[in-house]
Formats: sequence, structure tokens, C-alpha cells
Amino acid sequence: MDTKRQIEVQSVKFNFVMNVILKISQVIFPLIMLPYVTRVLGGEGNGKVAFVASVISYFSVFAQLGIPTYGIRICAQCRDNREKLSKTVQELLLINFISVGISYVALIFSFILIPKLQNEPLLLFIYSISILLNSLGMEWFYQAIEQYRYITVRNISFKIVSIVLLFLFIHKPSDYILYGILSVLSGVGSNLLNLWNSRNFLEFRRFNDYQFKRHLKPILTFFGLSISVSIYANMDTVMLGFLSNNRQVAFYDLSTKVKLVLAQIISALGPVVLPRVSYYLSKNDKEAFYSIIKKSLQFVLITGLPVTVYFIIMASSVINILGGAEYQSCVGCMRIIMFALLPLGIGNVACMQILAPFGLERQTMYSTICGALINLIINASLIPYYGASGAAFATVVTEFIVASIQIYYVKDIFRQVLHKASYYKIIIANILSGVILVTLKIFMQDLFPLFQLAGTFVIFVVVYFCVLFIWKEDMVYYYFNMILKKIKRM
Repeated sequence: MDTKRQIEVQSVKFNFVMNVILKISQVIFPLIMLPYVTRVLGGEGNGKVAFVASVISYFSVFAQLGIPTYGIRICAQCRDNREKLSKTVQELLLINFISVGISYVALIFSFILIPKLQNEPLLLFIYSISILLNSLGMEWFYQAIEQYRYITVRNISFKIVSIVLLFLFIHKPSDYILYGILSVLSGVGSNLLNLWNSRNFLEFRRFNDYQFKRHLKPILTFFGLSISVSIYANMDTVMLGFLSNNRQVAFYDLSTKVKLVLAQIISALGPVVLPRVSYYLSKNDKEAFYSIIKKSLQFVLITGLPVTVYFIIMASSVINILGGAEYQSCVGCMRIIMFALLPLGIGNVACMQILAPFGLERQTMYSTICGALINLIINASLIPYYGASGAAFATVVTEFIVASIQIYYVKDIFRQVLHKASYYKIIIANILSGVILVTLKIFMQDLFPLFQLAGTFVIFVVVYFCVLFIWKEDMVYYYFNMILKKIKRM
């Protein structure tokens, strides 16, 4: 079999640009949808949808096992060999379909045994479709072969269709069922195209020597990781549903959606870097490995700190736009949960770009299990008294603990890439920009919230990056000069 490269792999810069476009779309589309949905469905309708989505997420994690992360690593290692890649993908898909079947059986039994799940049977069924679509989508395969142009175009196209359908059909609180359908469509509907499109990269024929056993141990390790992550990522919403009420679920869900949108930007390099890091390590190219990890950490800090500062200070205006007067009670919740962004981003670098490529999934699992237990204890203690704010505090504490443990496991590598870094420049730039932002907020407080946000955001960003450029921060200074050179050539 010809072992020459069968798949065209773009540069990390191109893939990063595509992934950033994708992440920006995942920011813009929710920002378009959220203000409309929160007002039309109200706290009760949004709470029902958020609760069901969180419950289904547990069954979806079980169905996926640890394949989404393991699949990227193992497929990236053999992407140069079409036959080996095809056989590997088939092995993973067959394992995945078995776990999907078991997951649906578990969901049916849970529905029968847990009365709370019987309150919204149709909504539960609609969201359960995502369990199958996630498996058919095999997004891990396209990430492994770095087909970010396809991933981006496909996702954006489906999101545009979903927004059009949203404004056409969602008009009253009772339309939360239709909103559930559109949420599934925009989230995983595009996965229907993936299996068909994969014919361009894979051979769909029967192989004689399938090796399922070689995948089981790493898949189960990643599965343990996924379960523990899912527990503390979705436990807050589920426990709020059981221990509080739908309105508190809606308040927390809105704050969490803002956090997730921002986290996607901060972690934009993660999916791009994982297959490339795995490839570098397979070639024993340590210099390239350290270089890409350093850039990832710089990116997380350069984006994560200002995003945290801005959204803590401007939380009231953000909530006013996204949720209106009914959601003003969740301003405190949102301010609390913003503190989770930076540890989440740094932990993502340690986990996805170092531990996973080195095959140290077990260490990551230990950290997330520890986080899940702490999250459970804090949620049980605080949610009955503080509702959404208690859940937000639990999330922040959990993210800090998980990131700290993961950093401890990779401390030697972090020390290697950080010893020449000057991150104090980023911290001081944020302090200066934050002081200016507080002043601007006072002077612009009488403006319409949207104009206030637009004005403060532009000035905040300009001041922040100007300070970094004047101080010659490595990454900002390099890319700013590169852009200037390209403009001069035009």
C-alpha cells in the first residue's frame, strides 16, 4: 500500500485562522440568538431546555466514551497512511456504535425510574437524537486530519439556517419544544454530512485484521476523563434543577453560555494544536513541541485575562442585552463565573496539548475526578441557599483545582516554556485597561446598553493591545509587524 501522504494538511496558522473563524461564529450566533430566546421563552422555558440538555449530556458522554480525544491522537499519528487510517476509523466507529446502543438503553431505564425526567418526555426525546448524531459526526477524525476549512464552512452554514428558522418559528414561551429541535440542529445537525464526506479520505471496505483490543484501554481512560469532566461541567445545572427551580437554572444557564462562548475563544488553539503536537512527538521534534506550547500559553493569557476583566466589569450591561430585566438577578452569578475562564484555558493547554499527546490521560482523569468530587460537595452545600451564584462559585473553585493539579503533572514542561517569558507585561496591560474601562463605564452609563458595550469594548481592546505593542510583548509585537508588512506589500 502506498504510504505517501494522502491528505493535504494545512499550516497551523491556516488551521488556527479557520478555527478562530469557527469560534467567532460560535460567539456571534449565540449573541444573536440569546437575547431573543431569553425574552421569548422566559426563565421557565429556558430552564426546562437547559435541564434536559444537561441530563442528555451525561448519556452523550457515555456514548462517546473517550473517542473524541483519543480519536484525534491516534488518527493524527497514522494520517499519512490511508489504509491504516481507514481501518483505525472503522474500529473506533464500531466501538462507538456499541456504546451508543448501551447509552440509549440506559436512557430508557432512567426515564422509567426517575419521575423528574418524565416531566418533558418530548423534549427529552428530541435532545436524545444528539447522542446518535455525535457518533455519526466523528468530528475527531476531521480534527485529526486538520480539515478545518470543511469543519468551519459546514458549522457556519448550519448555524445560519438555524437562526433563520429560529426567527421564523419561535414566537412564544410554549415554543420551547421547537427551540429544542433547533438547538440540536445547530449543534450537531451538520454531523449528518460528515460520514458521507469522509469517503474523500477513507476506504470503506472490510478489513480482515481489526484490532479493537488495542483501543480499549486508552478509550476507557479517556472515558473516565470525559465522565469526570462532564460531571463537574453539567452537575451544576442538573443539581439546580433538583435542588432549586427552573428560574435559577435559567439564570445559571445564561451565565454559563456566556462563559462557554468566551472559553471557546480562549481555547481556540487547543483543537488545532493537539493533532500537530501528536505529530511532532511521533517525529521526536522537541523544539517544535516546546515552541507551540509556549505560543499556546501566551495566547491563553493574552486573550483570557482581558476577557475576564472586561466581562466582570461590564456584566450588568451584558446581561441587560442578553436577558433583559428578568435576568438582572444573575449579574452576580455571571461575575463570579468569569473567574473560571483563565484556569480553564491554562488547564486546557496542560491537558489537551501536553498530557493527551504524551499518553498521560490517567493523570488528567485523576485531576478531573478530584474536581468532580469537590464540585459535588460545594454544590450540595451552596445551591440550596445561594442558587445560581452558589453553583457559579463551585465551578470557579473546581476549575482552579483541576488546572492546578494538571499544571503540577506537567510542571517541568511549563517551567521549560515559561522561563524566558515576560507575562508581567500582560498583567500590567490588563490593570491599566481595566482602570480606563471603569472610568468609561461611569461616563457612558446613560447610553443605551448596546452602544455602551460597543464603545467601551473598542476603547478597551485598543488600549490593551497598544500597551502590549509599545511594551513589545513577543506575540503581539510579532504579529502586528507581520500584518504591517503585508499591508505595505499590497
